[in-house]
Amino acid sequence: MPRETRGDRDWRKYERDWRGYERYRRDEVNLFLSKAKSLVQSNPAPWTPQKRGQPPYPPKAMVTLLLLKTWLGIDYRSISVYLRVFREQRARVGLESAPSHTTIRNMEAKHGET
Repeated sequence: MPRETRGDRDWRKYERDWRGYERYRRDEVNLFLSKAKSLVQSNPAPWTPQKRGQPPYPPKAMVTLLLLKTWLGIDYRSISVYLRVFREQRARVGLESAPSHTTIRNMEAKHGET
């Protein structure tokens, strides 16, 4: 005879906060970005830009971008396209324009994985 309860909780009567669950599912990327950005902002810059050459993307924004890439589990091309398509996410990361996939790859190879 199968058990109707697991442990000390009666799962048929267990109240679920579906409204909170749906709110989280809708805003999970924004919640992750706010936590990741606050963590990155609380630390010193991971590197300093060089004086010569094209002005680089902000270092803290690029680290936040790599955290988002890792969390979403997507490749360099996909995160570049994601930032081009979702401008509000790009602004949340802290970038004015979306870097190319080679820029993201080179930055990660040069400064290490997050």
